Amino acid sequence: VLAGEAVAEGRVAELGEWVGLLGGVEPLLGRRVLDREADTARTQRRRSWVVPSELAAVLVGRIPALFHCGVHEVLLATLAGAIGHQRPGAASRLVDIEGHGREALGDVDLSRTVGWFTSNHPVRLDVTGVRLDDAMTGGPAAGTLVKAVKEQVRAVPGDGLGYELLRYLNPETGPVLEAAPAAQIGFNYLGRFATSSSENSAQPWQLAGDTAMGGSTAPDIPSM
Repeated sequence: VLAGEAVAEGRVAELGEWVGLLGGVEPLLGRRVLDREADTARTQRRRSWVVPSELAAVLVGRIPALFHCGVHEVLLATLAGAIGHQRPGAASRLVDIEGHGREALGDVDLSRTVGWFTSNHPVRLDVTGVRLDDAMTGGPAAGTLVKAVKEQVRAVPGDGLGYELLRYLNPETGPVLEAAPAAQIGFNYLGRFATSSSENSAQPWQLAGDTAMGGSTAPDIPSM
């Protein structure tokens, strides 16, 4: 199914838009490029934060309602603003957006499958012209930032699934996208989900435990 979609006329027609979105040069974000031998899951450093419930309620409820957007777009606006604020020369950045990927399979019955479906595509977040100092303090520019990123997230070619189809499953378009710049930042919003302590609460789709959230990565796998 996916191999056939990758060579479909409509998907191939997206190539020019993807190349334009990726641009010509993506400045190095860190001190050096990643080394697949040295930079592995074992050597990664992690940071985590817990947002107070009253702020989380605004983040997942009030702001998306006010700006008619999703929680992931609010979070991406925050990420774009933080990068631009810390690195003034990096106002425009590619970010890989990871999604659940099931929409690529259409009406295929997934109830008897095991594993993780995922999709991935780049977006270009550009905060040029946004007053980031004002946005960081909750001023009017914060709204400008959310609106700008919302539009950029929704401006990807088609439904976003074409990028990986053309990059990995089409032998003619694959080399073109391989030669283009790649994102150095990955983003995944897992959404909201209920937790239950009941021993008899198994559902057709549910989290497999704490390791399903990233703790089960093999230590020697290269960093992404």
